[in-house]
Amino acid sequence: MAPKGKTMLKVVSILYIIFSGISILFGLLALVGGGMIAAGGDMMGAGVGAVAAIMGVVVILSSVFSLIVGIIGVKNCAKPEKAQVCFVLGIILIVLAALSLISSFGSNGNVFSGLIGLVLPVLYTLGAYWNKQSAIAPAAPQAPSDDANRNGPEL
Repeated sequence: MAPKGKTMLKVVSILYIIFSGISILFGLLALVGGGMIAAGGDMMGAGVGAVAAIMGVVVILSSVFSLIVGIIGVKNCAKPEKAQVCFVLGIILIVLAALSLISSFGSNGNVFSGLIGLVLPVLYTLGAYWNKQSAIAPAAPQAPSDDANRNGPEL
C-alpha cells in the first residue's frame, strides 16, 4: 500500500524542481548582468552591478538547496522509512520561507507573495508527515485463520 502522503510529496517536490531550475537561470542572469554592469566603468554602475551579482549568487545557492530538496522528495516519496529526512527538510523550508515573509514586512515587499511562498514548504512538510505516520502506524490486526476455528474452542 502506498504511503498516505506519497502523491502530495511527489507533486510538491516536482514543483520545487521546476521552480528551482527557473530560479537558477534567473540567478545566473543576475550574476552575469551584474558583472556586466559593474564592468561599465562608473562608480554607481559598479555598486549596482556588485549588488546584482551578489543577489544572483544568493538566488543560485537557495535554488540549489530547493533543487536538492525536490530531488530528495521525489526519490523518497514512496519510502515511509525515509520520511523523517523529508520532514526535517520541510521544517527548514518553512523557517526560510517565514524569514523571507518577515523580511518582506520591513522592506515594503509584497506580503502576499511571502504568504504564497509558505504554501509549498507547508505542503511538502505535510506530505512528509503523512508518510512518517504511515511508517509508524501499526499493522492492522489479522483475523484468526480458519484452522484455529475448525477444532472448536480450546478448553
